[in-house]
Amino acid sequence: MLVLSIQLTAKDDIQQIVDYYDEVSSNITDIFLESLYTELKLIEGNPFAFQIKYRNTRVSYLKKFSFGIHYRITDKAIEILAILHTSRHSKIWKQKSF
Repeated sequence: MLVLSIQLTAKDDIQQIVDYYDEVSSNITDIFLESLYTELKLIEGNPFAFQIKYRNTRVSYLKKFSFGIHYRITDKAIEILAILHTSRHSKIWKQKSF
């Protein structure tokens, strides 16, 4: 089984999302985090279930929120690269250094 590794860029994305939702409602933050953890477990259990979208990077979309988990599979790990809102322009996530 491959190790799930969350890169610093993705941790920063998660923190920004949590900070935003905390301003709205801590309940929404809890629901977002639950949805995120559920999707991360799904990726960990079957990392090849999602198609490659760009530069050998796969994207899994959260069911209840408009965010995609961008990740790559290496020989030893599943690297979570970014958590991005689906409305963000594709140039933004293509310019990220991963």
